[in-house]
Amino acid sequence: MKNVITYSRVSTDEQAQQGYSLDYQNEAIVRYCHHKNYNVIKTFREDYSAKDFGRPEWKKILNLIKSNRNTDIAIDSIVILRPDRYSRNLILSFSETAKLAGLGCEVEFLEGQVDDASPDALLLKAISYALPQMENEKLSRRSKEGSHKARLTGCWTGLAPKGFRNIRIDKNSSLEPSEYAPLIVQGFEKMASGLYSADEVRRWLNGQGLKLSKNTFPNIIRNIVYTGKIPVKEFKNEPSQVVIGLHPPLVSDELFAEANRVLDGRRRNMKFREDKTDLYPLKGHLCCKVHNLSLTAGKSKGRYGTYHYYLCSVKNKKCKRYPIDWVHDVVERELSQIQFSANVFKAYHSILERMFENEDVERKRNLAKTISEIEKKNEQKNNIQELLRDGKLTIEEYRELKNPIDSDIFRLEKIQSELNEQFSPYKEYINNHVPMLENLLGFYQNSSGKVKNKILSCIFSEKIHFDENKVAAISFQKPIEVLLNASKVLQKSKKEKEVNKDLLPILAPWAGLEPATP
Repeated sequence: MKNVITYSRVSTDEQAQQGYSLDYQNEAIVRYCHHKNYNVIKTFREDYSAKDFGRPEWKKILNLIKSNRNTDIAIDSIVILRPDRYSRNLILSFSETAKLAGLGCEVEFLEGQVDDASPDALLLKAISYALPQMENEKLSRRSKEGSHKARLTGCWTGLAPKGFRNIRIDKNSSLEPSEYAPLIVQGFEKMASGLYSADEVRRWLNGQGLKLSKNTFPNIIRNIVYTGKIPVKEFKNEPSQVVIGLHPPLVSDELFAEANRVLDGRRRNMKFREDKTDLYPLKGHLCCKVHNLSLTAGKSKGRYGTYHYYLCSVKNKKCKRYPIDWVHDVVERELSQIQFSANVFKAYHSILERMFENEDVERKRNLAKTISEIEKKNEQKNNIQELLRDGKLTIEEYRELKNPIDSDIFRLEKIQSELNEQFSPYKEYINNHVPMLENLLGFYQNSSGKVKNKILSCIFSEKIHFDENKVAAISFQKPIEVLLNASKVLQKSKKEKEVNKDLLPILAPWAGLEPATP
């Protein structure tokens, strides 16, 4: 009687997606052994990849074969369902088979077994061993293609970095901050301060419960995923690139760049606690068009002195540097246009106020009309209820008449609610915000760096970038955009009726600017 070992194997993905269950394999093998009248010494089952033979259960099989060798229960054969359960590597399959043969044991498959006595045995065996490897490589290639396409759309593929956890957003894999996210942010801040070494920050994080090795912490600081972006590796003919991710950023571009400069040892002699906001007030409002990252700021020593620039934070890239005086002049010219537009508004103050009052009269007229229609519908509803009580209508007739009335009442009440919530912010805007903008440039020039930064946040809706030494199209906050567009109409000095007609399509309700900075 032949002494055999049975072996069943799945990987997690195979069991979940293709139905290669361990129970199914084991049942088929047991029936086969019973039919062949084999003596089953032991059964082994495992959930492990077949990329090599460094599997826990397979190591136990080899130890058992070696320990039983030259005994009455020496193992003659390992019975496996088919070659892909044995291995998915052609070379390793032949190598392991030769090793087993040296121990007096063979591999026997239920499916795809090759008769060693056949002249074609070697070729057939090579094919049976090669097919699983070929299938594995196809799966790997499709997986890489799928991962590449997913990352191009901002998805995250793979295990979540520290501070994030894996989630799905509309069937797309992404990330969300985990309970360790605040610690990661503090790690970046401490690193960027320049007051601590990387290992000091790592040990502090370990003390807070976030266990990191010496190699893991620098990798975190260099990982652009924490800025809300996804790195996409080079694939086929497509170059490597960075795309905006679906996940939220944990740190700003500025903090990320600063922490990396310190990590690379570029700030050893800098004055870390010195506030440079007054020198670089536009920091955070400018971006590099090439890399879609915020411009940082710094100084450079030249032959005739020290020069200050706004520049891209990406290392080893020859992006253009912009002298701070030139950039500040560009921004101040834009502010002067806003100031001029505010003065134009002031000149037409009385016309604008009357136009806004007329607009509110129209709203009140529509509101009164809507309320009147609701009352009529309710009266119709009461009438058919009376007819139902008097027995002049059946319940089916009543419902047929009532349903469209209820629908009309619901629609009208929604219109009433919207009209009640509407308000005209224009008058308040002219009286409270426009006066602040009438001397915007002077107020900006006489303010501190922090106040300038606050003012610009209220003015610009997106970061500014430059094309060939020229400022690109600037995006303004909605109130400023309306102010500039409306001033173009007012500058044409039309008659009052024409002004009203041309301004109405431009003006729309807005939340308004933030309160004036003290």
